[in-house]
Amino acid sequence: MLETFQIIVQVTVIAILVSLGMAGLSLAPWVPTRKKDFERVNRCAALKKGETFIEVGCGDARVCTYIAQKNPEAKVIGIELSWVMYVLSLMQVKLSTVKNVKILHANALKFDLSDADVVYFYALHDTFNLRLKPKLLKELKKGARIVSYAFSLDDWPGKYTKDKPTKKDGAIHVYTV
Repeated sequence: MLETFQIIVQVTVIAILVSLGMAGLSLAPWVPTRKKDFERVNRCAALKKGETFIEVGCGDARVCTYIAQKNPEAKVIGIELSWVMYVLSLMQVKLSTVKNVKILHANALKFDLSDADVVYFYALHDTFNLRLKPKLLKELKKGARIVSYAFSLDDWPGKYTKDKPTKKDGAIHVYTV
């Protein structure tokens, strides 16, 4: 009985590590947005009534639920590739009181972002510039905003602002198509 339990635990741990590794190879490892930055992300997103906010790589959906609470008349979608994080995000949404959040298990690099008014993510610099930038330029409508936690885009053709109130704060980059 004990051996069976140990095997189940080992298989579970391996499955979790593989799932998280796959997501990390796709865009970035899971690095949660600091809770103290949620309000800054919300302010940078500047959502209006009826707009759609998509979080690429939503992890445990803490940002999605926060954005949904602060913007009840917006549509919030979280996209997550890792099965482990996807299940955690579903639980996070179920435990919250928000009704305007939808979590999808999908590969964000293959997901159509054309309905987004705001796309939020944490992606490594090279991934952001080499894999996401062409997709964003191709799919996002004029006026859509891209909010990047920490990493910046090179040579953005549209409007750009940076939110970094103090030296201790991480940068939040905002790009407009």
